[in-house]
Amino acid sequence: MIKRAERPRIPALIVLLMGMAGAAGVFGRDAGASDISDNPGKQRNAPFDGRPWNISTGNLSVQYIQASPMGAYPHPGFREPPPSAESLARLKSLGLVADEDYVGWGAVEPEEGHWAWEQHDAMERALHAAGLKYVAYTWVHFPPLWLRNQPKERTLMRCLEHQQEAFYLSIFDPRTIQWYDHFYKNLHDHFGNRIDDVYACILGPYGEGNYPLFVPDWVKMGHCHEGYWCGDDYGMAAFQIAMKRLYHDIAALNHAWGSDYRTFDDVRPPKELADEKFVPSPKAFPTSLDKRRWLDFITWYHQAIIDFAEQSLRTVLKYFPAEKVRMKPGGTGAGINPLFFGTYCPGYAKMAQPYRIVLQPADCQGVIFADKWAATAYQFYGVKECTEPAGDLDENNFVRRMFCDASCGAAQLFTYEFEMHASNMQRYVHLFTGKPGETQIAIYCPTTLYRLGGNLQPTITAAASLRDLCDFDVLDELLIADGALIVPRYRTLVLCQDAIIDSPILDKLEQFQRNGGKIISIGRRALEDVQGHPWSGALPITEVPARAPDKQWLLRLAEQLAGEQGCDGVLDGLWTCRRGKQVFVYNSQKHPVAAKIDGQAIEVAAHSIWFN
Repeated sequence: MIKRAERPRIPALIVLLMGMAGAAGVFGRDAGASDISDNPGKQRNAPFDGRPWNISTGNLSVQYIQASPMGAYPHPGFREPPPSAESLARLKSLGLVADEDYVGWGAVEPEEGHWAWEQHDAMERALHAAGLKYVAYTWVHFPPLWLRNQPKERTLMRCLEHQQEAFYLSIFDPRTIQWYDHFYKNLHDHFGNRIDDVYACILGPYGEGNYPLFVPDWVKMGHCHEGYWCGDDYGMAAFQIAMKRLYHDIAALNHAWGSDYRTFDDVRPPKELADEKFVPSPKAFPTSLDKRRWLDFITWYHQAIIDFAEQSLRTVLKYFPAEKVRMKPGGTGAGINPLFFGTYCPGYAKMAQPYRIVLQPADCQGVIFADKWAATAYQFYGVKECTEPAGDLDENNFVRRMFCDASCGAAQLFTYEFEMHASNMQRYVHLFTGKPGETQIAIYCPTTLYRLGGNLQPTITAAASLRDLCDFDVLDELLIADGALIVPRYRTLVLCQDAIIDSPILDKLEQFQRNGGKIISIGRRALEDVQGHPWSGALPITEVPARAPDKQWLLRLAEQLAGEQGCDGVLDGLWTCRRGKQVFVYNSQKHPVAAKIDGQAIEVAAHSIWFN
């Protein structure tokens, strides 16, 4: 099992105790939070206005979903009480702006045509009475029982490994979007303008941008596991259509794959996926034909859920204006997600570009490569970002998260532990401007290697060390293909590991060199195209020593980056971000660090942010 930071969970026992405590005590809304009066220096006495950053939290009505007919612990007649008026007033005074209410289709339409909105009406009234925004976080991907039990009216996601169904609606069946439309129309007809913001549902265990994963403590999921989920008839047809569009002629596909299909109707996903123990890796695809066959599949697989997300988004936009619409594309796995998740963050940014909505990725927890991988794409495609950590963060990690979010260009902030971190939000959230730090340095994300199942940890680890030396962006191959790697936007591209790189991307790297860009390799890197041909660049690549504990590679890299925008050049544990005249600095050390910023002597406390 892949371990991943996840949302706070509700134990099953709580359903048996539903009548004994209100929802106000769940997830730290009331219980366990420190009193401001106990530490008057940490929080402001006057109410804090969080509206410029849409500071938000969530997890309302999750017990109601659990107790619904589709829930993990059905309990007829249960309703989850709204938080108390006193607790909501307190949260608003601390700067909370919006609260997410989980609205599950299977809970609100328990019988076909019979809608039960009372649970969410009560939440909406309570939030609005407190002056907070009511946000509908919609779960449409798990159908009501009456639809699940009518196979002729729907298709469920089917795995390739066992040819069995999970209780997720298939993203490949066109009727799924019709069912989504059915839900959103009724949501709008009931609430109208009482909804302040609404999420466009995708898939995954939380309605986000990933394929089925087994998270059984919210709803019943059927046959569900980590794997590949395009085994239904519509999924097979979608793959065949996509390959026909890519190759046009079956002979061309057979030449590229080394296959002998007679027609596109015979084309199937990689045969390896019938084995539940199969793990993709570059060694699992020994020939260039094997690599191309797999790359065509996995690229389509990742894009298929993005295409479905766009259909869902367009459906929601039929009923709600763009300024109210949001989407959760999933997270980064605090690095980069396993292939089977299907959560390709740069692709969601590109998809969302024309629609002017807010994207809210998860796993934003101050892991610099992961945060930059997503945020660089958001900035390049012009998409507003609201960050969300999927799991618990202590105070030090939350402050690091706020620095990373701000320096990446986040505009809004979401947290599940709002009251726990209110003082630090009040102190630092003004740094969330929607603009990233200024840098002309980029780290290359080896996307082709990732899609082949390669381990990107060398790049992720190097990025973490490199942040002490300089600010940087992370360029996924999608961004490079779309023209991001140009001078003067970037002057230096850093390669951190051996990589297999597709030829069109290599052409872009060579063009960057010819236009005056510098490519630096950490250690002597073995670089080749998908066909196995070695690549050394149009011009010589600058090499610095390989990563080692003595940090010589960083010192040599500092020499190469000296004078570049974004480079402070000092290995002191301070992460510096510059935006015009604004400078802010995060101390990653466990002790105070003294430094000079533009001639001003400063001291930055451990795990804190200094700003001018």
